[in-house]
Amino acid sequence: MSDSETKDIPILFLKTRSLPHEQYNEFFASNPLDNAVFTPLFIPVLKHHHVNLDNLKTHLITKFDSADPDSYGGLVITSQRTAEALSSIIPALPPTTLQNLFANTKVWVVGPATGSALVRLGFAASNVLGQNSGNGEALAELILESYGSRPKPLLFLAGETRRDIIPKTLSIAPEGRNITVETLTVYETIVDEGFETEFGKVIEEMKDTTRWIVLFSPTGADIAIDVLAKDLTSPSSGSYLAAIGPTTEKHLVDKLSRKPDVVAEKPTPQSLWEGIRVFTQRDRVKGDDVTIGDD
Repeated sequence: MSDSETKDIPILFLKTRSLPHEQYNEFFASNPLDNAVFTPLFIPVLKHHHVNLDNLKTHLITKFDSADPDSYGGLVITSQRTAEALSSIIPALPPTTLQNLFANTKVWVVGPATGSALVRLGFAASNVLGQNSGNGEALAELILESYGSRPKPLLFLAGETRRDIIPKTLSIAPEGRNITVETLTVYETIVDEGFETEFGKVIEEMKDTTRWIVLFSPTGADIAIDVLAKDLTSPSSGSYLAAIGPTTEKHLVDKLSRKPDVVAEKPTPQSLWEGIRVFTQRDRVKGDDVTIGDD
């Protein structure tokens, strides 16, 4: 292969493709690495459905009045799924509620994708905070630093499976800095019953082809583990693993006894791409040799 010849590298994202914008697809499809052109493919691991939307609507209408001392002081939203649940009830809110919510409500988020989704929804960009925090621990520290003294409680919108690091960190902070957090579950998650078959089929079709496999959560890693274990022990496997965040990394080590090849420092496509770039440079893999098993 000549230096100028490009090579398609499939990159399998084990997640549901976000709508209307999927940041990982947009970034990787438009940012080749040396002579490697990424071909994104999304394989849904989990299905999500919204719950408690009537409760959420009531909270937004009745408990976000800045003049009311018993109202919430802001929202905490840590995933795009939560943002999608919020988005689904926006058309049902009164105009005065929307105006107040969008103009005056502070929203703390993890990751720029979630932040961008909320700005597109209508929240003032100056009120969307924490986009570079990267994880719940960092976001909790940012809230403690930026929220001020004697704050009102925050409303944390979340899925039913979550780590409670944010509410715990805020509630046990020293007196005068501690913050009450009320949690409202707005979506539930179930396994996509067709995932294992579809994932196995894709891996089989890509036999002897190099590819990246990206895992986003411990739950997703658990569901993918049987197919991954079979693939990674095959002599012809051309798979590289990437994990989004240290929690998923640790889970892969525990379950597969193997560290992922790349761990994204932040839950962003830029961070993942940079991790892959550093990996290829470190291993002196260039251009059409961007991954293994394709000699």
